[in-house]
Amino acid sequence: MSDNQLEDSNSIKRAKHKVKVGSPRVVFTLLGTLSLVVAVVLGVAWKTVDNIAESVTSQNVVREIPGLSASIISARRAPATLSSEKRIGSLRRSLVRLERLINNESCLIVDVEGQQIAALRPNLPVTPASTMKVLVASVALEVLGPDFTYKTKLQGIQNGEMISGDLYLVGGGDPLLITAQYPTIEPLPTFNGTSVEALADALIAAGVKTISGSVVGDESRYDSERFTPSLGLGIRTTEVGPLGALVINDGVVTGNPIKPDNPALAAAQEFTNILIAKGVNVSGIASVGVTSSDVPVVAEISSRALPDVLAEMLTNSDNNTAELVLKEIGFGSLQQGTRLAGAQAMITKFTEMGIPTEGLIINDGSGLDRGNRVMCSTIQALLLRDGGFGSLGTGLAVAGRTGTLGDLFTDGAVTQRLRGKTGTLTGVKGLAGFVTYDAELASTFTLILNGPGVSNQSTYRPIWSALAEALATFSSSPSADQISP
Repeated sequence: MSDNQLEDSNSIKRAKHKVKVGSPRVVFTLLGTLSLVVAVVLGVAWKTVDNIAESVTSQNVVREIPGLSASIISARRAPATLSSEKRIGSLRRSLVRLERLINNESCLIVDVEGQQIAALRPNLPVTPASTMKVLVASVALEVLGPDFTYKTKLQGIQNGEMISGDLYLVGGGDPLLITAQYPTIEPLPTFNGTSVEALADALIAAGVKTISGSVVGDESRYDSERFTPSLGLGIRTTEVGPLGALVINDGVVTGNPIKPDNPALAAAQEFTNILIAKGVNVSGIASVGVTSSDVPVVAEISSRALPDVLAEMLTNSDNNTAELVLKEIGFGSLQQGTRLAGAQAMITKFTEMGIPTEGLIINDGSGLDRGNRVMCSTIQALLLRDGGFGSLGTGLAVAGRTGTLGDLFTDGAVTQRLRGKTGTLTGVKGLAGFVTYDAELASTFTLILNGPGVSNQSTYRPIWSALAEALATFSSSPSADQISP
């Protein structure tokens, strides 16, 4: 080995002796080198990203957006929404204030233009009083049909100018059979009535001058229940009844201050008097009975079409008409002219129509029974089906003009525009119907107040007035077309 090679070998040995793997010096040296490398790499990466960011920023300068000068809802962007807000907003706010006047036992619903504007306890079963007649009228139109008419017949054996034996006056359930003078003594005169004198004239026109027997009243179409059993004595006869399929002048006999218990007998007596007054000789005294189906019809008369009969019922809140229509619903649906059959048929029909029936109790047609229960939503659904311009809506009393609304709202904004059905019992006050705005637009409302004192004028009149004033604020204009540029 040369001297140089020997020197190199000695140097390596000295180095290995001084630096050993795992010594602190080696570790620190390695960590320092690694840190330096990492720092260099991160520095280069940051610089690259920073340059890119500067380039992007220089090309996309962020500028402040000035404030919008146009409203969020503008006539150009949403005319229909703005129109609705202008027309319906004040009505909605007025109804919110009205709701504060209504107690927790009562309900209110208002709809306009397909929108429900107010709904205060809409599904609370309440005592409806005479607003029950809205239900009766609605089902009658469905079950019997708008072309339905009542027919009252005279049946007997005619031989020339004589009726041999008895002449049967057969009732068809017509609740509006009246004599010419009867409306003059009524608080709310019957209109759209069926003239009893016209029936007598038809008999005379057939050539009859003599009846060898009696005029016999036949009421067999319906049952003989004269009153709803739960009604008090103070309501019977004075407010309703006695009921039957043959009733003239609500059971009153001219010149007799007391109604006979049997309305068919009263009708036979009244018709006998009319015939005698017209020169027909009647031998026997009036009686009641049932004719045979094979006895010929000598003469008959038809009532006005059903919508006209219902208009009298709704406008005047005619209790007798409501009860007899209920029995005719039972007869038409189940061939049973009874109150219970009518009520059963009504509930069945509501189910078919999709009308809410939860909590519904129908004890009578007039609404005099305090056990009746109806939700505001049920009445409202029926009114909405009509829309205010059908047979139901046009048959209602007119504010300041007719029927039970004749002396109400006589000089306000809803005079002649509000058409409604009232309802009154002690502790009950109802008003349901429409307020019209033009030939095709009406709001629909149902308000039933229940509770102590609500039937007092000092309680219900402010609420009714507030409702009327609120509904009067609505207008069919401005429309979306009128608002849009």
